[in-house]
This record gives sequence, structure tokens and C-alpha cells, in this order.
Amino acid sequence: MPVNVPIYRGLDEQDRQRLIEDVGETYARVAAAIPAQEAAEAAEETIGPTSLEPVEIPEFKELIGIDASVYRQLNAALSAGKQHLMLYGPPGTGKTTLAQLVSGMLHDTYAMITGSADWTSQDVIGGYQPVSGGTVRFIPGVLLQNFDRPLIIDELNRCDIDKVIGPLFTVLSEQKTTLPYRVDVADEGSQAYVILPKPKPGTAEHEFAPKPGWRIIATINSIDKAALYQMSFALMRRFSWIYVDVPADLQGFLLAIMRQWALVGEEAEPSSDMALARIWRAVNVARAIGPAPILDMLKTVQEIEPEINFLRAPSEDEAKAYLDGFYMYVLPMLDGIQHKAAIDIATEIRNALQLPEEGNVSRVVEERLVELAV
Repeated sequence: MPVNVPIYRGLDEQDRQRLIEDVGETYARVAAAIPAQEAAEAAEETIGPTSLEPVEIPEFKELIGIDASVYRQLNAALSAGKQHLMLYGPPGTGKTTLAQLVSGMLHDTYAMITGSADWTSQDVIGGYQPVSGGTVRFIPGVLLQNFDRPLIIDELNRCDIDKVIGPLFTVLSEQKTTLPYRVDVADEGSQAYVILPKPKPGTAEHEFAPKPGWRIIATINSIDKAALYQMSFALMRRFSWIYVDVPADLQGFLLAIMRQWALVGEEAEPSSDMALARIWRAVNVARAIGPAPILDMLKTVQEIEPEINFLRAPSEDEAKAYLDGFYMYVLPMLDGIQHKAAIDIATEIRNALQLPEEGNVSRVVEERLVELAV
């Protein structure tokens, strides 16, 4: 499409006046557009729900068995203005799903990564990396790439926590931190990159500032007590710690799930403790585990014995299905339990499944558990 470009000859008085008028009109148009542009940038920075807006976290119906205290503590932390959350507790209690649901309530999008022993600060914060032309420059890590939304760090204790997110310590303390990386690597006088603790419209080239919706929501499995304390106490204080426990009523939880999955009738009730509840209870005495592996065990039993009635004592074939599920999903999580605990679990499994005390099946159950014991 042809564009009319004005031509100014410079020697003509009429052209000179026209030039002055055109320049004045151009400046006026630019000046009028600046406020609109600034407003658009501000709107872009705060798009979607943010952590600055009051949000009430509801009890998520899809998460059966989460204690009401978890939601009470979540909402108390958010109401108190706490930015970062740590969900910790036994494996399989729904911490990751809860983190995703909470993030979805707080913002219109979120990012999630899973901790790894191979992580370095460069992976999370950023660092120099080679680029085209044989040069290097600072490349932001996953955290700075998602500085505008909640970042879920699942199983944080898999990594060296202080080493990986240590550079964020001052930021989590609401102070800026200067990174050991320059904007222009070759220029010793070039400004170093800075991470700011709070949102800042119109950040400079060397500045990273979070958007209002940014926060860290991390999960930690407390099954490994040593890993839990990899984080320094100074860094621990920057999070609100919320314990996500196993369901208080194991049999009630299992009944609710079985009814939801149409495995038992809505009004059906067991005459005594269900075999699965007894096994889960015995396991939790030695090492607390959440519903996830137990529900995997439940699905496996039902798949092997489609006509099984979970409310009554199992038959011989059904007992074998229970053991298959136990070996597949629960046994691997008991590595390192005490020898006495292994014997106690084996005894309760034998009683719950009505296995002969001197039979070969009972012997194998005990042997497999003892092999994992210390």
C-alpha cells in the first residue's frame, strides 16, 4: 500500500512552516498516547487473579480425606499476607494436587516443576550460557521465567534446597539481591542483574521484579526426616508450613471412595473393620503413608477380582489379590522400617486376610517385609 511521505525542500518558507506544524502535531500525538500505553502496561502486569486480592480457599470436594485444619491454616496464612507456602507430610496425601488447586484459585495460570538432586542454582535462578556467535549471556532460570505466577516446586527436598534457592533468601526477606552476572559480559563496568522483592512497573534491563501473582508453593515428603531438614531454619521461616496428614478415619475414607467409585452400595456398611483398612492402619503405625498407594492397591484388587465384596472377609483368591496390590504399591514404601514393625505388619496382614499362620503365603509376606527392615 503506497504511503504519502511529506517532502520538505528547506528553502521554501511555506515548506518550513509546514514542517513546524507537522512536527508539532507528531509530538502531540505521541504525548497523548503515552498515558494510554502506560495504562495498558499496568493492566498487562496485573492481569488475572493475583496474590493481592483476597481469596478464600474452599474445601475441594475431589480431595477426600484432607482435614479441615489444612484449609483453615491455608486461609489464615493467606489472610495474614504470607506469600510462600510449604505443604509437607507423608507421601500420597494429595499435597501436589492440593498445591495445584490452590494455585488455580490464586491465579489464572501457574507453573510446576519437580525437584531433582541434579538441580543447580543456574537451573532455578539462571546463569551464563553460550549463545550464537561464540558468546555467553545470562539466561534466566525457571523461577525468573515464571516470575509472574505461582511456581509449584514439587518434592522440593529432592534437591539441595539452600544451594538451589539460596540466592533468593534476601528476596524472600523482602530485600533485593544482586546476582554475580552482568548484562554485558564483556564489559566489566556493565550493571549486574538484580532480583527485586516486590513488583515494579517499568523495570530496567538489569532488573527482575515479580508480578503481584508470584509466589512459591512447595511440597515436601516427610517420610525422609533427614531431607526435611536440608533447608536452613533461616530459609524455613520464609514459608508458612502446613501439614497434610493421612485421613483421621481410614475406614470412613475408604468407604467414601468405594461409594464414589460404585464399588459398594450407598447404604452398605461393613460388619467389622475392612481388610484394607486394617492393613493400612498397621502400615501407618510403622510409617505413615497417604491414600494414593492404598487407592492404587484398591484398584488392583478390584481389577484382579471384579466381583469382590470389600465389606466382608476375603476368600483365598481375594486374599492373593490383596497381596498383589500390597506388593506392588505399599511394600516398596516400607524400606528401612524397624524389624519389629515388619513383624507386626506381617501379623496384621495375616489376620486381616485370614491366612493360615504356618502357611507358605504368610511366610512369604513376613520374609518380604523383614528384608526391608533395619
